[in-house]
Amino acid sequence: MRKIGALAAAILVAAMLSGCGSLPVSPSRSASATPTETSSATEDALAQETAYYTALRKQLPQTDLSNAGLWIDLGRAVCKAFDDGLTPKEVFDSMSGGAITQPEASAVVVISGIHLCPEYAPTP
Repeated sequence: MRKIGALAAAILVAAMLSGCGSLPVSPSRSASATPTETSSATEDALAQETAYYTALRKQLPQTDLSNAGLWIDLGRAVCKAFDDGLTPKEVFDSMSGGAITQPEASAVVVISGIHLCPEYAPTP
């Protein structure tokens, strides 16, 4: 299971080094959803991504976040790792130490849990 977080970090590093655009990760959508439900789900996903990215910018003012799609994809990969049973510490450990600094990894893990997959948000 730890390999998933390491894979997400490796994909991010490869994408950052290659200068490519966003990774091919998108919010999951139900195939049987009606157009209204799909539209609502798309709007909800966009609102989540906007809140996540805004929070990242506030938390990491010195980090180059100009490729928003890459950071959003990384946050979605964090949610996928949570879905697969990894703990926040395991996800953090798999991300930090490469192209992502420890403060960046920490911010992505926490802010993803709050905004992109709130079912994993830390409880106060």
